[in-house]
Amino acid sequence: MPDPNSQWNRLYYDDWVAREGLTLIRGNKVDNVFTVDLKPWARTGGYAVQIQLDGTGDMNGAYVQEIPPGKALEPQRHMYEEMIYVLKGRGSTTVWYDEERKNSFEWQADSLFCIPLNARHRHFNGSGSEPARYVGVTTAPVMMNLIRNEGFMFNNDAVFPERYNERDNYFAANVEMEEFLGWDKPVGVACANFFPSIHAIPMQESSRGRGGQSVTFELANGVLGAHIMQMPGGRFSNVHRHGPGAHVLWLQGEGYTLMWPDGGEKIKEDWGPGTMLVPPSWWWHQHAAVSQEPVQHLALKLSSKRNKVNRLSLGTMLSVRKGGSMMNFEDFPAELMEEVTRIFVDECAKRGTTPNLEAIAGV
Repeated sequence: MPDPNSQWNRLYYDDWVAREGLTLIRGNKVDNVFTVDLKPWARTGGYAVQIQLDGTGDMNGAYVQEIPPGKALEPQRHMYEEMIYVLKGRGSTTVWYDEERKNSFEWQADSLFCIPLNARHRHFNGSGSEPARYVGVTTAPVMMNLIRNEGFMFNNDAVFPERYNERDNYFAANVEMEEFLGWDKPVGVACANFFPSIHAIPMQESSRGRGGQSVTFELANGVLGAHIMQMPGGRFSNVHRHGPGAHVLWLQGEGYTLMWPDGGEKIKEDWGPGTMLVPPSWWWHQHAAVSQEPVQHLALKLSSKRNKVNRLSLGTMLSVRKGGSMMNFEDFPAELMEEVTRIFVDECAKRGTTPNLEAIAGV
């Protein structure tokens, strides 16, 4: 491997994180975003850690930030997009381009929202006794590596009215449901700029496997999107692959994800509530629920349904028989089915969970 400290192999984003005095987490996953160690971040006045997992391809990244009790972060603006999911606590955020037209909204644990591109914003902790913590997924890595200028990134007067028009009800919790029909099954798409709770939006049947349910979120006319998916305990999903940058944050249950490139060795990553992992771009992967309770994850992703940045995720939930990149159970090669079933049964046995193989019984 090339020496990352060599002048020939440096990334501007990595050097920026170092100048900010923060830790940069690499690898396939973060064990627990609720408990990961944070450092003071002078720029924001909070505590944070930056996350650049290998599966992002340096196209996007994440960070976890905490707001101390009774405090507010410093006002910010930046020329990269940001999607925020609140992990714990409650508070409010104020957003503006024009000082005379500020919009504010209140959030809580499980709220989801986007900061419109280059809009000034400030986060406030609503509790005087408990910290508030959130995870943000951003396009900072690719933008910084392309532009390589902090003045452009953080002190730029550009506005984007197609992203944020400053209307008074911009962050109202008015959800419009649409339907995406480009995959094996219809996908419910919830459209809003602020979701007070992701769990308030009804899910519908998913293509990922029997009993799976999901819903997709579209926010702020940006290039970041999200979906939540739930699967019964004691089952595994079909196999699929997609482009870079899907930060899969596990909210409930226990299990593992198998990941492998074409013809390559399989990597097994265990997860539980708070684990965040990013499957490498175009690697096959499968999620397996080995707890008795259902499992649930929130995927915070590069590329929304409306605003694509590449074509690698167009067939994520479309069968390989139709030219997509999802392998249904009937399409598993016999050797693969035998291997993933064996691993699954063994992992369930360790936890006293009865494996449910009904979905693949007829294969």
